[in-house]
Amino acid sequence: GRIHEQYKLSSYKNAGVDGASVSNCRDENIVLRQVNNNKGTKYDFVVLHGGVNDAWDVAPVGAMVEATPEETKISDLDLSTFAGGLENLLYYTKQYYPDATICYIINFRIYSSIGSLGKMEEYVEQTRKICDKWGVPYLDLYDNKTFEREFLNDTSKNLADKIHPNSKGYDILARYIAQFMADICPKD
Repeated sequence: GRIHEQYKLSSYKNAGVDGASVSNCRDENIVLRQVNNNKGTKYDFVVLHGGVNDAWDVAPVGAMVEATPEETKISDLDLSTFAGGLENLLYYTKQYYPDATICYIINFRIYSSIGSLGKMEEYVEQTRKICDKWGVPYLDLYDNKTFEREFLNDTSKNLADKIHPNSKGYDILARYIAQFMADICPKD
């Protein structure tokens, strides 16, 4: 909503559902469900984000299938792993929104001892590899020192519970995401 208001987008839809995972570690509450629920709608941008709840639940990271996107078969993906779930998510997102600019947000570092939140490096590494494989640009907040200095310098001001952004945190995030979207926006 912040990006819509501040940058005068003609319309937007936040289809995110709290608690969703990329893998099937949370049964049916997966990010792909939101993509499925909105197929048939035309979007200029589809911004995806996930992985935190997978790390929270210590879902296996898994590994990218070593095949091109055209050769990757859904039956080869282990949806119980983060990597398999992410490839599945990108496969279907590209199928449902072929004319949209699809992008991914890699979460910022979380300093927590819950699950694997404090050590998400393996999830982040797989995300980068998989996004590169599928040709999906990503905003890497995990290794963005400028963002980290601004956002995480005082977690009490930007994070409600040291994990989830509060209003001030979302104000900061919105600027970075809007700039990223402007940078990857197709030029006519």
